[in-house]
Amino acid sequence: MNRLVTYGRRSLPAIVLALALGAAAVAQQSPEVRAINYTYEPATLTISAGTMVRFVNLDDDVHTISHRGGLFESGLLFKGDSWTYVFNTPGTYEYFCLPHPWMQGTIIVQ
Repeated sequence: MNRLVTYGRRSLPAIVLALALGAAAVAQQSPEVRAINYTYEPATLTISAGTMVRFVNLDDDVHTISHRGGLFESGLLFKGDSWTYVFNTPGTYEYFCLPHPWMQGTIIVQ
């Protein structure tokens, strides 16, 4: 026998949909920096402390996300690869690409 399970006044499908939409909204809130055409876009990103930033390589060539002071290092990112980092401490974080040192970016954490 098929019957609709309800919780209070909401059906199970409505609850599942609400959870899925909430997860999608959270995923969309994570800022992203793209390596494309041998540049980082955006070149400067301002975020709040505790924010996770996703870095993604959209170029055909390999890139890295390398902090100037050695705080973080993505390793080699091939086309389509991504890497995330959580910036917990306020400050300015400058990074560059090891194979292409003219590629530079800045994360400002408030």
